[in-house]
Amino acid sequence: MRLIRSRIEGESGSPRQGLERYDPVMTIQGSYMHASSVKQSAQATCSGRGDLFQGMACVDTSGNKRIPILMEMVGAISRATEPNEVLRDFAEGIRKLEGSRGYISLSTRGLKPGEYKITRLLKGDQMLELSEANPWGDWDEMPVHRGGFLAEIIRQAYPEIIHNMYLKDDPVLGNALADYGSMMAIPLFDNGEPLNWAILLREGPEDYSVADLEEVILRANLVGTTVRNVMAAKTLREANEANRREVDQIARIQRALLPKELPDIPGVSLGAHYEMFDLAGGDMYDFVPLRKSADRKSHDPNGPWALLIADASGHGPAAATVVAMLNAILYAAPAELDSPGKVLDFANQHLVDKGFEGTFVTALLCHYCPVSREFVYARAGHTPAVLMTPGPPAHIVRLDAVGGVPLGVLEGVEYQEESITLDPGQTIVLYTDGITEAFSPQGRMFGLEGIEKSLLECTGAPDCVISHVTEALKVHESSVRPNDDQTIVVMKVQERVSGTGNREA
Repeated sequence: MRLIRSRIEGESGSPRQGLERYDPVMTIQGSYMHASSVKQSAQATCSGRGDLFQGMACVDTSGNKRIPILMEMVGAISRATEPNEVLRDFAEGIRKLEGSRGYISLSTRGLKPGEYKITRLLKGDQMLELSEANPWGDWDEMPVHRGGFLAEIIRQAYPEIIHNMYLKDDPVLGNALADYGSMMAIPLFDNGEPLNWAILLREGPEDYSVADLEEVILRANLVGTTVRNVMAAKTLREANEANRREVDQIARIQRALLPKELPDIPGVSLGAHYEMFDLAGGDMYDFVPLRKSADRKSHDPNGPWALLIADASGHGPAAATVVAMLNAILYAAPAELDSPGKVLDFANQHLVDKGFEGTFVTALLCHYCPVSREFVYARAGHTPAVLMTPGPPAHIVRLDAVGGVPLGVLEGVEYQEESITLDPGQTIVLYTDGITEAFSPQGRMFGLEGIEKSLLECTGAPDCVISHVTEALKVHESSVRPNDDQTIVVMKVQERVSGTGNREA
């Protein structure tokens, strides 16, 4: 490498008049000679390192005082979560390596030619505040500068060294750089454009060499890249946090739609199990009394009850939003819609009218009368309920006599109903496809057969059904993470209920 010293010409009064600039001119031979002149530490055998190192020579770096400082600096930078922390740790590392000196960072991002903002000005250990604005959070509030010595530096858009500087009476900096005789200016590139600058200062008149410039060009641009990565990570982290808060809020709303406790329906015992796959779920279930008491102030427990289980397509917040909408639609259904099929007709038409392309809900809606034990159901694309009659041997029937397309797919659908009468001891199991479509490590689905097998191993009591199904499901899935919400609702008829509400053995 050879150095060409040239006098910087300028008009009279130019802030650069009388200063010296170094321009590096690279040659292949010069680069080779420069690289070969680097001295290495003494070599020693790699004793104690095992046979893999036999015949090798390990360079002893224990006497190098700069390596621990560099390691400390890069470690601190790797832990930085804010851009100013990157620059702080970098500046502190350079100060330990090179001693006290000055540092200026500039940015021309989004500005007109010749304009710049000073984002950092450090003199030794002292930070000079040119503005109260935070360059990382209050960019628009930072002052824009024009002209002066720094405008001439960035106009070149090329790294350079200036000796014998001692700048005074600058229109922007005043005498802030009057004590510094040497300067290195390095452009920091962003997407191929020199949008930022790092300017290093020393007090001596000729304290920087071209070798220094070569090293700092790479070092400063790597730090600049780190700053951009930290800024991007911070933006992403803030976006994720905002998104998480929104999802948490949706999840709280969705969970609030589920029954806080199971109702007391005469003559039956109830159980429910609900597990979300995502932060917010697309499954829902509910128990709703359908007849008011004589005083119209409360519900009649001996009147019919609605049992609902539903599953929105997809996962997460979108699915949770759809089931919340379905919940509102069902509660807004007119009282004269006194059968499951009519209620599903109503819900389907409202979801179709909303026009959610590619979104649908499967649902199983049942009406149960505690006195007559009549169980009426209608299905909208949902998996069939299972009826278990105790044995021995236990008998299991799938309630799939009627069905229909999911809600929100086709308008004008009329959902058919089926009615059965339950006997004491019989159990109804409602569930979502997150259970039947759960996969094993071998890719086999749990299936309805998995539920039926679990039922054969228990009494039919809700707690027994839920525990047997969920335990069998865990064994089936093994290490496979569920890919859908999983919900079970169980109702077992315990005894007969008279028309007056008395329970009969």
